[in-house]
This record gives sequence, C-alpha cells and structure tokens, in this order.
Amino acid sequence: MYLVPLYVATRMVSVVAAVDKPSVFIPSPEVYAKAAVEQIGIGSRCSPFWAHSLQWFLLGLLPENLLDIWRLYRPS
Repeated sequence: MYLVPLYVATRMVSVVAAVDKPSVFIPSPEVYAKAAVEQIGIGSRCSPFWAHSLQWFLLGLLPENLLDIWRLYRPS
C-alpha cells in the first residue's frame, strides 16, 4: 500500500507552503497517521485523510493542463 497525501501540518510543510496549523484540509500529523493506520489492508493506493480524498477526486475532474499548472505553481 502506498499513501497519496496532500499537505500535513508539519514544520517541513510550513517552510514550503506557509502552513502554520492544522485546518479542515490540512490535518495534524497525529490525525493523518491515525487515518493512515485505519486504511491498512483496504487497498493498494489511498489518500487516507477524508479531505485529501475529496481534493484528489475534484482535481481528477480538471483537464490535465490545469493540473500541471497547479502542480508546478510556486508562490513567491
């Protein structure tokens, strides 16, 4: 199984994305880890935090070129 996370509120993410604290779409490490452990044995690939699953679903509806722009965007 491999996990497909988005942002998790850690010090590493706070440097890259200016994330200070957990929110609806950015879980704390503890919340993310609990969700990940609950997914063990369910599938080969998953995004265990519910809000990340929702975001991946919505992103999957976009055209590939817009996804590329989003993936490569780096705020200045």
